[in-house]
Amino acid sequence: MQLRTEAARSTDRGFTLIEIMVVVVIIGLLATLVGPRIWLLLREGEHKIAQTKAQEYYNDVMLLRTLTKRPVVDLAQLEQPIRAGEKPLQKLHPDPWGGAYQLELEGDDCRVVSPGPDGVAGTDDDIAYPPRE
Repeated sequence: MQLRTEAARSTDRGFTLIEIMVVVVIIGLLATLVGPRIWLLLREGEHKIAQTKAQEYYNDVMLLRTLTKRPVVDLAQLEQPIRAGEKPLQKLHPDPWGGAYQLELEGDDCRVVSPGPDGVAGTDDDIAYPPRE
């Protein structure tokens, strides 16, 4: 009987407190080194998504203007079918920060603008296509 308990005890090995603490310290160091970089990449990704969507909406506005031979005054026109029974050109989505893209008209030219991370139009963080000069 004694052999059986010694054999069972030799296989019941776990991690020591020191080993667990070393692993926790290593994970903490990795988190402090990698964490800020991940947040930066996420912010850059949000800006790229907003730029790409603004360009996509702009291209669709130009296409709609060409197909209908009428001016486009609002992005909501992209969600309307050109002819009965057809699908609309685009389904509008909010920007990555939950704001709505806007169509700015300047004579015959136009620009699609996202209010950016602060959600306020007309500030320096706005994302526009074509870009402002």
